[in-house]
Amino acid sequence: MTPFRAFLLMCVTAVVSSTALAQPYQEGQHYDAIDAASNMPDDKVVVTEAFAYPCPACRNFLPVITAWAEQAPDYVEVQKLPVALRPSWAPFARAYYTAQVMDLGPEAHEKTFKALHDERQRITSMEDIGKLYEEFGVDAGEFVDMSESFAVESQMGRNRTEVRRFGIRGTPSVIVQGKYRMKLRAFDSYQEMMRAVDVLVAREAEALGLTVSGDTSAP
Repeated sequence: MTPFRAFLLMCVTAVVSSTALAQPYQEGQHYDAIDAASNMPDDKVVVTEAFAYPCPACRNFLPVITAWAEQAPDYVEVQKLPVALRPSWAPFARAYYTAQVMDLGPEAHEKTFKALHDERQRITSMEDIGKLYEEFGVDAGEFVDMSESFAVESQMGRNRTEVRRFGIRGTPSVIVQGKYRMKLRAFDSYQEMMRAVDVLVAREAEALGLTVSGDTSAP
């Protein structure tokens, strides 16, 4: 190799190394781009958590995403997307939207996880979930009736569309602005994955003019 070619190789290596340091999280390695178009607001960055109540990993992820959401900037909106990857999970997805329509709040969300995984309760139907929510002043029969309402059915239709659009194949999954699906297995911990989410959120916020140009630091 001539001295000139060696010099060029050194320059190229330096540029690649500098780029890798500036962009520690790479498309295809740490996250995948989502091809399907998704309508997102232009005044906030939406972070979507796809989860399933029967999923043990989702139970473990709950305190991580909860703490992250509490510290997220005001321009971040965290949305939850219940996923029915198995037929037995479908009642839980419907129960989530029913609880939303009935305005039960985050307490019911956490209660469902705890009942399944911490207390090992056997919950297999909407009736079981309705009884679980009685401590929030809900009549179990009313909860079941509401689960069959037009409002809940509309949410379920939207849910199926989003699950397909985002290409969700496992839980928990995190989607940033409908554009990027995080690759959970690329990270050593949930906390590390959320640091990558911070970077993508900052990038999207800057593109929308929600932050000072060049500020890509974590919140």
